[in-house]
Amino acid sequence: MKKVLVAAAVLGVILSANCTFSAEEERGYVSVSTKAEQEFAPNIANFKFYIETSDKDLNIATEKNKQETQKALEAVKKELDTTKGDSIKTINFSANPEYRYKNDKREFVQYNVTNGFQVTLKNTDKLGKVISKGLQNGATRVGDLNFSLDNTQNACNDLIKEAVVLSKSRANETAKAAGSYVTGIKSINASCSGDNSYYYPRARLMNSAKFASGSSDSAAESAIPTELGTIKMFATVNANYFVK
Repeated sequence: MKKVLVAAAVLGVILSANCTFSAEEERGYVSVSTKAEQEFAPNIANFKFYIETSDKDLNIATEKNKQETQKALEAVKKELDTTKGDSIKTINFSANPEYRYKNDKREFVQYNVTNGFQVTLKNTDKLGKVISKGLQNGATRVGDLNFSLDNTQNACNDLIKEAVVLSKSRANETAKAAGSYVTGIKSINASCSGDNSYYYPRARLMNSAKFASGSSDSAAESAIPTELGTIKMFATVNANYFVK
């Protein structure tokens, strides 16, 4: 009987100890949400050149395209600096027959051959000149022009720091207004991204025939005007601060 009582007493101590350690003191806290944002000038340009040729003979259309593509590639490569990150690569090749309907009958018109290559340019100041060179030397079209930043991580780190400082200040002011003060951080969450809907790059492309008929010197002098616009980056911080 004594052993049973001792065991019960020990069990009671264990249960009491468990209850003591699992208890958590309730602490008041204040929640704040802040945002920091900044606009940056993009420093990377990505775009594509397309070379389009046509002929009733597929071999002739293909050979024309090969020659024009090679000429455009060589002209553009001369303007790039691969040591600073500029790059160029071919992206696609297609050859398709073109038909038209006349009196409800399908008639063969010609073969349309398209080749293309993509350019990544780290010096956006050269964008207009590079586009001009490509158009003057065989490229018939430029497309998919977009801009970006080469190091968004540094921009995000700075914006997050700014948002955190703002969140702490706002928490202090909120607690002070309620007759309290901040004693520590309960939780904090931060995120950073770029607003792709905000940046507005533009490139006013002049008639490619004008460049094809001009000399190299005149094309260099009349580089296509471009307007890069800006990219907005923003950081958001959601934090809970303990108050007393």
